[in-house]
Amino acid sequence: MTRENISIPNVAEPTDPRAGSQCIRKGDLLFVSGQIAFDNGELIGPEDPLEQCRQCLRHVESYVVAAGGTLDDVVSLDIFLTDIQFRPAAGQARLEFFNEPGPSATVVGGVDLAFEGLLVEISARAVLS
Repeated sequence: MTRENISIPNVAEPTDPRAGSQCIRKGDLLFVSGQIAFDNGELIGPEDPLEQCRQCLRHVESYVVAAGGTLDDVVSLDIFLTDIQFRPAAGQARLEFFNEPGPSATVVGGVDLAFEGLLVEISARAVLS
């Protein structure tokens, strides 16, 4: 079984391929790296954790669709927040994107993210049918 890199046009891949990929498919498994609220290099939702969560999930959805799936195939999320008080925003965004039952999730607050202005980062795993 080979690994396939999945990409979408509005999210840059790492400049050094040894650093990994934004999204890898191996068989029916899809692994989406931590997505941030940058779209075409522009920060979406500055100071707005709900809009940043939405943008992260838009990226997750784009990767899953590019791999031939739907959001119903997403089975797990990791949600990283710079402030745990943003947890309700993350929950609201999940309700907007996922049908019942939504994916399992780990939510971690109080983290430093890679770029200034980021409030949220979300990674995902999906099992494609």
